Amino acid sequence: MKKIILLTVLVYYMFTCAYGQYPQGGNFESWQYIAKHHCYEPDSSIFSTLNILDSVGSGITVYPCDTAHSGNYSARMVTSNIELLHIIIPGVIGTIKIDWSEDKALLGIPYPYGSTEPKRFSGYYQSYPLNGDSSAAVILLSKWNKTTKHRDTLAYNRLVFHGTITTWTKFDTAVTYFDQSTVPDSLTMLFLSCAGFNASNMFGSVGQIGSQALFDDVNITGVSGFPILLMPSVSVRLSPDPASQYMKIETGRDINNGYFEVFDAQAKLIRQIEMNGNFKQIGVNDLSAGTYYYKLIENSKLLNSGTFIVTK
Repeated sequence: MKKIILLTVLVYYMFTCAYGQYPQGGNFESWQYIAKHHCYEPDSSIFSTLNILDSVGSGITVYPCDTAHSGNYSARMVTSNIELLHIIIPGVIGTIKIDWSEDKALLGIPYPYGSTEPKRFSGYYQSYPLNGDSSAAVILLSKWNKTTKHRDTLAYNRLVFHGTITTWTKFDTAVTYFDQSTVPDSLTMLFLSCAGFNASNMFGSVGQIGSQALFDDVNITGVSGFPILLMPSVSVRLSPDPASQYMKIETGRDINNGYFEVFDAQAKLIRQIEMNGNFKQIGVNDLSAGTYYYKLIENSKLLNSGTFIVTK
């Protein structure tokens, strides 16, 4: 009975903790202080932490850190424990929420990049493990299978960092695909102070209490290093897609002093179109059939990027 009451309280706290909007990229520059719970959360609409577990005495496990690879802040994770529940909680920041009804973490966000496939997964880290522990970074792309009623893994990388790393060190790996013919519907990214995190059973995580890791400037990139924003700051809707003659560009808000830039498959700029307001129609009949990349830019700031297809 005590456990049921405790979980009910945790669910209440989880849903009353507010999250803000994420600027672009994975540089962890912007954080917000949650006064009610005396903790910081990344100012993000996709990244969150397990700091809410401090409500039952685990201690804060993720902090903004002024030791940064670039800018002013990075994310610092610390492995802790919840004495009341006798479980270890790695410090983790990523696309994660908590499902207390089944004692597990809910991973992933709706895949936001259309038919664009991430090619590389990269970032910078420092690691301070205790007693042979290790830190980790994970990317997972998946698709719900209506036939089997299970989620199919389309791509997966789990990078484990061993030993003490006291200087900013880059990780950069090609995303490993098992199926490139299927467009994913979910994206998961996790950055952890302990590689022994068990998402399917939070009570099953293992690690050394006090192990730490720092992450900064995490990123995923597409073909030829073309940028894929971890969270676009302005939505873009292209229709029709595929297109053969004309294509409409609709943005989530008015754009001022902006450009819609079109790139070919080698990431070479082939067209720059002025954007003002939230609607533009462009001709694509002069483009060869194939996949093209775009950037939406306002006052030299990248707001969104993605792909579209031209057919003949």
